[in-house]
Amino acid sequence: RPTTRPTRRRMRPIIVLSLLAAGRLFPVLGFLGGHHHHHHHQHYHYTTRQRLFGGSNLKMSSPAGEDVPCDVVIIGGGPAGCTCALYTSRANHKTVILDKNPSAGALAITSTIANYPGVDPTTSGTALLDAMRQQAVEYGADYRKAQVFLLEVDEESEVKSVYTPEGTFRAKCVVFATGALGRKPTIKGEAEFLGKGVSYCATCDGAFYQESPVAVVGTTQEAMEEAEFLTKFASTVHWVTPTTIPEDNMSMKELLSYENVKQWTRTRIVSIEGDVSGVTGAKLLAVGKDPEEAEDLDVEGVFVYGEGSTPITDYIGSNIKLNENGGVQVDEEMATNVPGVFAIGDIRNTPFKQVVVAAGDGCVAAMAIDKYLKGRRKIKVDWIHR
Repeated sequence: RPTTRPTRRRMRPIIVLSLLAAGRLFPVLGFLGGHHHHHHHQHYHYTTRQRLFGGSNLKMSSPAGEDVPCDVVIIGGGPAGCTCALYTSRANHKTVILDKNPSAGALAITSTIANYPGVDPTTSGTALLDAMRQQAVEYGADYRKAQVFLLEVDEESEVKSVYTPEGTFRAKCVVFATGALGRKPTIKGEAEFLGKGVSYCATCDGAFYQESPVAVVGTTQEAMEEAEFLTKFASTVHWVTPTTIPEDNMSMKELLSYENVKQWTRTRIVSIEGDVSGVTGAKLLAVGKDPEEAEDLDVEGVFVYGEGSTPITDYIGSNIKLNENGGVQVDEEMATNVPGVFAIGDIRNTPFKQVVVAAGDGCVAAMAIDKYLKGRRKIKVDWIHR
């Protein structure tokens, strides 16, 4: 959980165990007790500490700080996670989907789905995902827009505790479905100050920046939503966009309507500066300018939303085995090496990054989860039809 320590001017967050991810905020997972075809890839970020991820256009259905017991927690609300939730919910297992942002995943950013069986090829990725999510909810899944920042597994009780800013979810089974849009730190100083002023999750860390200037880097829908959230706390939100955004973009118009937002367009952050207390500033460079013309910006926090194409796994901790290519290692039932922990979809980093494959993974995992929760040795093939 985030802890704080005093600095010159305020308390600055230090994320313990793992940190948030970058283009897609991801949570970090630490284990205790021993030790599609996506046309446009989107972003995440990681170092040794990381964050998991989630997101949705549905409102969170519970008060902050609550403690929610359930059978299954699915981290990630893409086609794999929604399919898994549809099956587990229909089998009467209490299922919670934790989705960092419904607009952030590979399917959500795919303009049209040409090769999903039975679906009109002109259908947008967002429309297909909305239908999948809604179907899971109709079967009883509890969908939350929440970013995971820590996972703990109690090896004795086998209870998995999933921590988010909104509350803690305690489950018998956890499913990783956070995709493969991750990125590694690319800005000078980003890795060094991760958790000491650099963050990938405004909802997790925004309150640390009361009346302090911050920077938000990125042009995605997620970046704009996170910047808008930060306006409630920060004295100034410096929105740094390396490219221009169409003037008719409604999210941009809404963000720029806040008095404490300043946009730096066609500009990038070339370095994040700081000292033992954490981030103290950043250097900005406009497109086409020489490096020596970089401007100093006084900020105490930098929130990065970048793009990448690697599995979002750094939050997973050392107990979960990964393949050499960075994907989570699973067996034919999508089970990892830790009992009750499963991984589905692009996070496995197979060559077959298709929506229909991710959905298939979700179905396989759900059937294995049903077997696991009921203590059976064999898959009950017709369990869904009773």
